[in-house]
Amino acid sequence: MANFSREQIELQIRTQLVCEGCTYDVARSAAVRGADHYLSHPHATIASSIAMAKTYAKPLKRVKGKPDRPHVPGRRMGRR
Repeated sequence: MANFSREQIELQIRTQLVCEGCTYDVARSAAVRGADHYLSHPHATIASSIAMAKTYAKPLKRVKGKPDRPHVPGRRMGRR
């Protein structure tokens, strides 16, 4: 297994997250967490570090005041 430096891991994770649609700032923050995961766990892989970064990036992508899902007019839950 190859040993990568922190910068190489962060760049790879950040590039992957930006390609999947994250903003650069969110991807950068998540890449730092993913690199920490890669360096602190002896059996961590790049794939597991990317998965860890994605779970960290999920709450960062939310915008304050914006609902989790879009509003669908004419649809009421629980009323009949």
